[in-house]
Amino acid sequence: MRNMIRRLCAAASALAMSAVLMPVPQPVSAANTYWKFDFGNGGVQGGYTGVTASTGYNAAQGYGFSAGTSVADVAGGGSGALSDAVQFKNATPTGGYTFCADVPNGLYQVSVWLGKTNVAIEGMYQIMNMTGDGAYHTLQVPITDGQLNIAAVEGKEGYAFSIAALEIKQISTQTHTNPTIWVCGDSTVCNYYPLESSGQAGWAQMLPGFIDTNQWQVMNMATSGQCARGFLDAGQFTVIEKNGQEGDIFIISIGINDTNAKNNTTEEQYQELITNMAQRAMKKGMRVILVQQQGRNGDCQRSPLLTGRWYNGAVARAGEALGVQ
Repeated sequence: MRNMIRRLCAAASALAMSAVLMPVPQPVSAANTYWKFDFGNGGVQGGYTGVTASTGYNAAQGYGFSAGTSVADVAGGGSGALSDAVQFKNATPTGGYTFCADVPNGLYQVSVWLGKTNVAIEGMYQIMNMTGDGAYHTLQVPITDGQLNIAAVEGKEGYAFSIAALEIKQISTQTHTNPTIWVCGDSTVCNYYPLESSGQAGWAQMLPGFIDTNQWQVMNMATSGQCARGFLDAGQFTVIEKNGQEGDIFIISIGINDTNAKNNTTEEQYQELITNMAQRAMKKGMRVILVQQQGRNGDCQRSPLLTGRWYNGAVARAGEALGVQ
């Protein structure tokens, strides 16, 4: 696993140096460019604006839940702003039932604290399976319509979909993100929250430690149990295709679950699926890396060692046909 991470990081670094970097967003005035919201009815943390389940949106106020959004005030798993939260009951990744905040067009650093859910922003999945109490994630989001829309949506099965706190900070008046490394993957790749107390971690979660995060960001869209068809069709690829830019990197490291009988994906279909995603990313000027699945931890003890697993050959054939690493 460590060797694999080193190889991936080396490849990412090499591509980063050869890619045409877009300008790094520059800071803007702090006036009216930083919003902090504390959700729930258990009190408001100092410096935050309180939002309860009854806070409906109106233009004069500039924030609130859109009409028809079903939310409830619930307890949180932490202290301060994390002691309470709101639970979303009817929001979907592409639906209109969201928390809305009016903001000038530009690029924003969006930070979310919540538990056990996915997060849809601007009508797309953008944070996947935040599964720990007090889980935190931050990302860059371009806003082009004067309003940020966010909702907690179905994530880890059996858990409530809630948001405890939200911070929105404008970092540029431009509407493109820093160059991004996008990642498609499964449980060996995905984020685990909070990382500090998690008993496991995906390798893409380690990538920020090997890159210049002032120049690049990592958007890890991987989820446990996912297969190539699910990643493409269920909405995880949508944000990559919409927000991906020329010079970005797209890593496809998926396949363990494609061989499961329940996913009913043949090797030929699997190759077509990863080729489809790669071609669509390349059409936007993104650089693609295909990763052959390496096996499970126990496979390191095999004698003789495996020479391939989980449609490994299909990855090699796709890479050769596409002319990518």
